[in-house]
Amino acid sequence: MEKETIFPKRTVQAVLRMYGFDGAFCEPKEYISFVDDDEKLVKLIFSVWLAEEKRVVVKILHEEGDLLADREEIERQSAFSECMRQNGIRTPRRYRANGRYCNEISCYALPCNVTVEDWCGEEITEINAEIAYRIGEMMAEMHLLSLANHCEIGCGTLFSAAYENDVDAFEEFCQICENEHLDQTVVTEIKELRSQKLKMLRVVWDRLPKTAVQGDISINNLVYGEDQLTVFDYNNAGDEVLISDLVMEGLLTAYEMELPAGTDPQVRETFFPALLKGYLSRRSLSIEEADTAWIAYTLYHALWFTRIVYHEDSLEKLVARNDYAAANRLLANMLKDMTEADDGRFRL
Repeated sequence: MEKETIFPKRTVQAVLRMYGFDGAFCEPKEYISFVDDDEKLVKLIFSVWLAEEKRVVVKILHEEGDLLADREEIERQSAFSECMRQNGIRTPRRYRANGRYCNEISCYALPCNVTVEDWCGEEITEINAEIAYRIGEMMAEMHLLSLANHCEIGCGTLFSAAYENDVDAFEEFCQICENEHLDQTVVTEIKELRSQKLKMLRVVWDRLPKTAVQGDISINNLVYGEDQLTVFDYNNAGDEVLISDLVMEGLLTAYEMELPAGTDPQVRETFFPALLKGYLSRRSLSIEEADTAWIAYTLYHALWFTRIVYHEDSLEKLVARNDYAAANRLLANMLKDMTEADDGRFRL
């Protein structure tokens, strides 16, 4: 049962002393505060102002799974973050205690993993083409540094274009398309094309460049200041094929980030090209990478999850309103996007 949390002042003081600070703090600011006694879950993320005149972020976690395995994964993610920072990427410094970035602390009578890092500012709340371009630049620079330093974390990410990912709504697509009012000829073509494209991706997947990546470069994990981006939050960092990171996070940036109030939603169509242009200004793709990126792009641009579910103009909502004419137009557009001819955009 989730319970109302009381800010754990003594635990915070103990954490700060563990990491070499004097323990004095003020102005605590909570970002996530979740404690469930029944499930034995703790997720506390907050920042505090220190006597050293700096603000740091403290994360105290006891989540589902193996606590020790989680600790080792967080340790590797932290080491990757520090590798990026030490090689010029603007990202918060991670602090060490007992020779480690991630240590154990007791909180709410549970053993928890704890980390401390610098606070880097308020996150971006809205996307535009300029920010999309800069995201692409930074992503490419991080990819190059990770390759050069042979970085490896030992786990996957949320966004594998060839296998499981968090933006795949194909199962829901199949369920929705059982409706006999939908154009079953188009539905069948889409299903067959998806199967073909996944097979094509998997044939080459294991020989494409792969390395550790931050894994979630969304505006929610970015600060924009001094005409530069700072990236934070590596909790989804893992090892990924680089064109997968590029395509999937590029589409996520283009279609799922907030727009400035009053902006025409059609401007979203400029964001992926801007991000890609920024990326290619720093790192060019091999012919095989470019060819594979196009396959991944046409697959996920066509079957992007919010075209299928959640959004008011998604296939799910159109069918629920019995607007089959609009639903069939959307299916036709999905098929058109899946069969779009390679325009060379990944070779710029």
